[in-house]
Amino acid sequence: MQSHPQTFSGHAGPFYFREEGAPPGVGFFSEPHHANLGGVVHGGALMTLADMSLFDIFFRAKGRIPAVTMTMNAEFLSPAPLDDFIIATGEVMKAGRTMVFVRGVVTAKEKPVLSFSGSLKRLS
Repeated sequence: MQSHPQTFSGHAGPFYFREEGAPPGVGFFSEPHHANLGGVVHGGALMTLADMSLFDIFFRAKGRIPAVTMTMNAEFLSPAPLDDFIIATGEVMKAGRTMVFVRGVVTAKEKPVLSFSGSLKRLS
């Protein structure tokens, strides 16, 4: 399912989310507008995907609780190719009263291209 076509996410993606009830998963089809000067997917596009997935992972585990990203860490593991479906998955490591900690991996053709972790602050 595509989401948020008129926001930054819609312009940066579009991003696609797995159906309700499925494990977390946010992805996009890498196209020329996602490329860096080296002809592979730009690191900023991968980081945006990872940030989007922090929320998908959190929402599927704990419900649609309003939150914002507080921290995000990433390690680039290998280049992500163009003309491929890139997907991010992960898990909640800890969900406290106000902070949530998530980790995950971005893959292309089942090959890891980025590992990430982040913390979200609950707003309610």
